[in-house]
Parts: sequence; C-alpha cells; structure tokens
Amino acid sequence: MICKHYGKEFSIYYLSKICNATSVGVSLLSIGEAVSTLGFTYTCGKASFQKIKVITSPCILHWNQNHFVVLYKVKNGKTFYIADPGKGLIKYNLEEFKKHWISTQSDGEEKGIAMFLEPTPAFYEKQTDEQPTEERSFKFLFGYIKQYRKYFVQIVLGLLVGSLLQLILPFLTQS
Repeated sequence: MICKHYGKEFSIYYLSKICNATSVGVSLLSIGEAVSTLGFTYTCGKASFQKIKVITSPCILHWNQNHFVVLYKVKNGKTFYIADPGKGLIKYNLEEFKKHWISTQSDGEEKGIAMFLEPTPAFYEKQTDEQPTEERSFKFLFGYIKQYRKYFVQIVLGLLVGSLLQLILPFLTQS
C-alpha cells in the first residue's frame, strides 16, 4: 500500500519473499530490511501521538502489540484510516485508534511504535517486473476435470437429479 502511494506496485508474493514472512509473521527488523530493498529510507521507534496525528504520508504501526498495519490517512487529527492485513481498510475514531496503537506513556506523552518511510531515487528506478504475474482463476481445475470427465458428468447429473427430487418431494407429500 505504501509503494502504491508513491506510484509503484509490487506483488504480494514478491513482498512476502523480501520480508522473509513466516507462518508466525514478520518482525520490524525484516520489514525494515524489505523497505530498504525496495528503495526506501526508514526511521523506526516510539512516536508520540502528536506526531502521528499530523502525518501526511503512510507509515507502519505496531497494532495491538501483535501485528503491523499501515496508517494511510489522518483526517483532522480525529479520524484515522488503517489498512489491516487481517481486516482490510478500516476507519477509527480518536479513542479507538489510541486503544489499539498506544503502548506506553512517558513524560506525559502517549507513544506507540511506528516506522516512517521516505522513498529514495532508487525506489523510482526499481523495476516492478521481477515479481511473477499470476492471474487468479479456476483455470487450473480444468486439467483435473478434463482428466476425469466421465466421473464429473456423473456427479453433475447426480446433483441435478437429487436437486429435482428435493424440489418435487414437498409437493408429492402435500397431496
């Protein structure tokens, strides 16, 4: 999402490969290495809420102390737009946002963990064709269906007959 904000798109496959994503997830260190590979410079650490509510470019936040999200827009310092990999695009008000992001309070300031990114000229020079472009469809199923065509036809006919019986049976029992 951050790459898209700056005018480039990379596949999920490529991004998970450079992030060293595992079944457990990713660490902030591996995200930092990945964004460096993409051509970003980054600053990471505890950020005050006052700094977050005035950002103009997307940043990565440590959310609920267990995963990472992208804060892609702040409206009037009161509405926060989050891209959560588990939930999609979500809008939070001030209280909800603080509840999910704030991890500590020091010197009278509420703080949470954030990573701020800036693209370098290397980012804009990077080619986006290094990731495989795979189209999502059910075309791969046709190979299996073609191989067992006879059985597939029998299953489809059986389903049709069964559906017709279920449709007709209430009318027959009612008479």
